Amino acid sequence: MNFGSYTDRGVEAAAELVNQLTSGLDRGRPVTVPKEVGSRQRMAAAAEDAIWKSGGAELSAHDTEGMFRLAARLRAVFEAASTGDADRAASAINGLLQEYHAAPQLASHDGEPWHLHFQSQEKEAGRARARGATCATALAIAIGSHGIRRMGVCQAERCDRVYIDTSRNGSRHFCSATCLSRQKVAAFRARRASRPGDTECAGLEANPSSSHPGSGWSATHEDGQI
Repeated sequence: MNFGSYTDRGVEAAAELVNQLTSGLDRGRPVTVPKEVGSRQRMAAAAEDAIWKSGGAELSAHDTEGMFRLAARLRAVFEAASTGDADRAASAINGLLQEYHAAPQLASHDGEPWHLHFQSQEKEAGRARARGATCATALAIAIGSHGIRRMGVCQAERCDRVYIDTSRNGSRHFCSATCLSRQKVAAFRARRASRPGDTECAGLEANPSSSHPGSGWSATHEDGQI
């Protein structure tokens, strides 16, 4: 399932921005947003480049703080969706649409044919504002078309990274195949602890999952098990 190519890019960018620029836990490992200015600029620039392929361009101090603020605002949308609170998710997105001046329009640049952009093409608008408009509009389209069930916060222990669910049956609950595997192992270990002598999960502990980053991701994802 997809939301449409440009919307897909926007919702995926929103999830990645949250995962890269907010503190918390990532697959059991702590994630800490730095306080030092230079470190924050490098972290924000790395996220910008990884998500939007900006060629390693430096971010201004204003855009750096804008990117972190945007990530925090976007996380609130995913958290609301994860708890099933559609009203809170919609209210958060409406606030983002207004704050970041979303202005869908057709644009033609770099030799490309006319195509849709979700933000103003005025350069003085600032990079963070443009990214915010794109993410907010894409999330608004996704929720307006499919509701909040296609996004959420990872349900694995010691992980709060977010995800977009593009599986066929809309049953994804984890941010990655790694967290799916960790949760399976944790569940089997808990069951074995409650049933002494049960060897059912011995093989699982030796080989938690054939699905991990770089191997079997697509099959696991398409089955909607993540």
